[in-house]
Amino acid sequence: MVNEALIESWGYSGLVAREQARDRLLQTGIPLDNDQKEMAISAYLSSLGIKSDESLNRWLLSEGLDDQQLALRADRYMRWFLLCEKRFRQQVSSLFLKRKSQLDRVVYSLHWVDDHALAQELFIRLKEGECNFENLTCLLPESPQAGLPSGKYGPIALADVPSELAELLRVSQPGQVWPPKKVQDGWVIIQLVELQPAVFNQGLRRDLCLELGDCWLQECVQMNAQKSIV
Repeated sequence: MVNEALIESWGYSGLVAREQARDRLLQTGIPLDNDQKEMAISAYLSSLGIKSDESLNRWLLSEGLDDQQLALRADRYMRWFLLCEKRFRQQVSSLFLKRKSQLDRVVYSLHWVDDHALAQELFIRLKEGECNFENLTCLLPESPQAGLPSGKYGPIALADVPSELAELLRVSQPGQVWPPKKVQDGWVIIQLVELQPAVFNQGLRRDLCLELGDCWLQECVQMNAQKSIV
């Protein structure tokens, strides 16, 4: 049996406290039925981004798990999701509406240069149709640039885009090119390629339920810590 001092020395005390709190909450849940057990493994692997047998085998090896241990983890994952779904059924729709602008996904292109005059020249050429984003690279300096890597990004949630760029993309129309913007000691020219509005589908509903569940779990951990101090 590993003692608490050793767990703390490894830096795992916070993780252990979370999982202990999760176990206590799961005691209030309902055991999985046969259909849910069959869905559990595929849902768990999907949450980890594992899509092939090859990647699954690599992951099992890295985690030191066999099939039985995988089934136990998947069962726990599914029971936690169902508990969160039941608890936050009314809240998750409101959270989606509140966060929709951040959950929308975008594809965008950008070029970063450290010279404002060059950035302005490139912008004018784009506006006048002398070149496009795809062939703009040939006009950039050959020396390495220290700022944001030029190129095409996405699809990516607006919440994961640097805030100064997300502000522009949120109010852009596809194909729109913005004048150079000061970013990271240089200048960015950015173009929205595609906007993919967030859809409240099963996958997003699951992610939001689990996000609310994480907040709930953290509150429980803090309450347990306060009780132990008292």
